[in-house]
Amino acid sequence: MQHLAKIPFPEVERLARAGKALVILPVGVVEEHGAHLPLGVDSFAAEAYATATAPHLEEQGYDVIVAPTINYGVAHQALNFAGTLTLQAETLKSLVVDIGRSLAKHGFNRLVILNGHRDLDHMRTLDAARSVLVDEKISQVLCTGFTSDPAVTGACYREGVKQFYRSPRPDREGHGGESETSVALHCFPDLVRKELIEQLEPNFDYDVEAFRNETEDYGTLSGGRGYFGWPRAASAETGKQLVLTRGRNIAQFILNAWGGL
Repeated sequence: MQHLAKIPFPEVERLARAGKALVILPVGVVEEHGAHLPLGVDSFAAEAYATATAPHLEEQGYDVIVAPTINYGVAHQALNFAGTLTLQAETLKSLVVDIGRSLAKHGFNRLVILNGHRDLDHMRTLDAARSVLVDEKISQVLCTGFTSDPAVTGACYREGVKQFYRSPRPDREGHGGESETSVALHCFPDLVRKELIEQLEPNFDYDVEAFRNETEDYGTLSGGRGYFGWPRAASAETGKQLVLTRGRNIAQFILNAWGGL
């Protein structure tokens, strides 16, 4: 696995000429995830999933290149919390399209958009960017991770993970809860306010349908807490298993679509 921003241009040219390159573009957001987690959780998680996905693709003959993460996205649901930043949908779409066009110009025509942020407008925007690139016939493009297609999201993020949850209500775990807190404890523990986690009471009593359909903002739905579920159920070991499982899931989704080399 290579990081595009960390290699010089002759190496990029070599990878393009070899014809085996697959570029993963992690996408996240700057958004609150409760008082215990950093605003960059979704971006950091997308990067971790990219790293976990790469070895499975390399086993099938691909040269995996991870592009610099898009750290901004559409985040209107949490905009009332300090620090949350949002783009307009058209801005995000243009950004992804421009990156895809640039990659294609340099000979990279396989692009995987790996999204770590669940927001309906955000996910639809990534789908729209994909459609532009596909219609231009310059790249093969897949949206993975959180997508507007529930089946794809399930295949990437939910398949085989519930066995690792320790929450008494895994059906009520969501934004900033056990899953994201576990991934944070495993991947970037120095950024987690561990002293706060023990003080966080379960937040199971919220309108799940309003949360899923985004008909109310996160502040209203969470009573100002900014998380859904029970962060105290999280552990670094759970996070490790979630990242490994989701990496395999995402790789399998890609291989199902494109096959190996």
